[in-house]
Amino acid sequence: MNAVLIGELVTLRYKLLWAKTRSRNGRIAIFLAGYLLLVMLIALLASGGVGAAIYAVRSGHGEKIAQAVLTAIFFEAVLASNILGFGMNAIFSDLELRRYPLTAPERRLTRHLIGIVDPFWFLFLGLQLGLAFGLYGAGVGSFGFGLIAVLLLFVSNYLLARFIALVIDRLMQRKGGSAILLGGVMLLAFLPSVLAPLLKKNPALLHTIVERMAFTPPFAAAAAMMHPGATGIWGLAVLVWWSLGLVAALVWIENRPPQRRLAESVKVEWDGPTDHIAAWFGPDLAPFVAHWLRFYLRNSRTRMLSLIGLPLLAFLTFQTGQRLGPHGLFVAALGTFAMSSFLGISRIAVNYFGYSGGAFRRYFLLPVPPAATVRAASYAALIIGGALLPLALLLWIVLSPYPLDARMLLMLACSGLTGLFGFNAMGIWVTLYNPRKGKYSSSFGNDLSLGGNILVIGGVLLAMLLPRLLYAAYPAVVSPEGWWMVIPLPLLAAAFYFGTLKAAGPVFMARRERLLAVVEGRD
Repeated sequence: MNAVLIGELVTLRYKLLWAKTRSRNGRIAIFLAGYLLLVMLIALLASGGVGAAIYAVRSGHGEKIAQAVLTAIFFEAVLASNILGFGMNAIFSDLELRRYPLTAPERRLTRHLIGIVDPFWFLFLGLQLGLAFGLYGAGVGSFGFGLIAVLLLFVSNYLLARFIALVIDRLMQRKGGSAILLGGVMLLAFLPSVLAPLLKKNPALLHTIVERMAFTPPFAAAAAMMHPGATGIWGLAVLVWWSLGLVAALVWIENRPPQRRLAESVKVEWDGPTDHIAAWFGPDLAPFVAHWLRFYLRNSRTRMLSLIGLPLLAFLTFQTGQRLGPHGLFVAALGTFAMSSFLGISRIAVNYFGYSGGAFRRYFLLPVPPAATVRAASYAALIIGGALLPLALLLWIVLSPYPLDARMLLMLACSGLTGLFGFNAMGIWVTLYNPRKGKYSSSFGNDLSLGGNILVIGGVLLAMLLPRLLYAAYPAVVSPEGWWMVIPLPLLAAAFYFGTLKAAGPVFMARRERLLAVVEGRD
């Protein structure tokens, strides 16, 4: 094995990151500040793991708490990496690595080493190490067994996340794959609410499930941390078998060529559904709106996020709303509805031209003002996001435990419209001032710019926290009795949106060369 060259390629990943950081003034400071914050966050998470270990020892249920903590970290890492895309970017493709004297297994190892050393994964490694060292410091764990268990758990965690990502990617390329994915997401979203009353009525079932989970990586790692003898060796063996099995599964699925969802057609249709919808905007804008509608709808990431977005937000609503009292679900829904009309389209809505490549130049050759392209791209995002809002309201009517209340529906609709106009307006500014070159066909990986990540992730966090803060400080604002207070919000958001559209035209022309450099990979 050419270990030296593999190590140099892994090092090159960070050299490229540093070179990109130096390409603009001020990025070095942001880069250093970001990594300092990352180190502080890893230290904080590690201390949290130590705190969990201390609590486990004091409570007398060390192994059970270790099992629960490791299981939560394990599945949160899998979900976060697949939903947010962190830690899943392919820095070097297999074709690019063929330029180096590496065999096929060495190329595969290089790609996965580059993926696993992403700073995102170190956050979860910090938590797991903190728990292991905390148990050792409290005198109930083994340092050697705990360290080996954490490293094996870390590897299996990454391998499982990568395997699930590839399975979803293959599903999205097959006919009917979207429906299968939606069914799986719905099952995961509503499984906790179904299992909770069932386990409450049948305590023996919970005991059986816990016994079966002894063969999962988190439980095996907990056993290795707490029992340095034969039980610990058995736990390490389970982790090794999981890692080997996941490696075999990854090799198998990577060697299977992806199949196209549908056969390509050379026939050009000028009278399809997108053209009928785009005709609402008049003959000048209709062709551009139709183009951008197809640009959104043909993107696998947009389709996937649109499919899983509503079930995911429903799950977040249920999880956060249970702790807020009798109207907790409604309060939580006021926040998540604001994201329901934006999450599915967010990838392109904050980076219109980052996926167009060399085609970006053509927008300036058409016999219309170039700013019309920005308006058309934004209108297409509004159409798709707006179509998801009635579906979200229908799900609320069907699944909500509250009696049908028109005031609640009005407030939820106002929240959704506020998010639709507000987030799309901010997405225009991110597109113009902080674009990033991306790969249109990529189904996974976080290819958003810094501004895009702040808007999308910050928007989700704000949507979850703001209603809770208002409920604690001014409960009347988020209660059905105060329905009239939310009516101005979508009006203000719409005014902000249309004002942004008007102001974006001159900015788009002024930043044309800058956008062109980013889109074509020259910056």
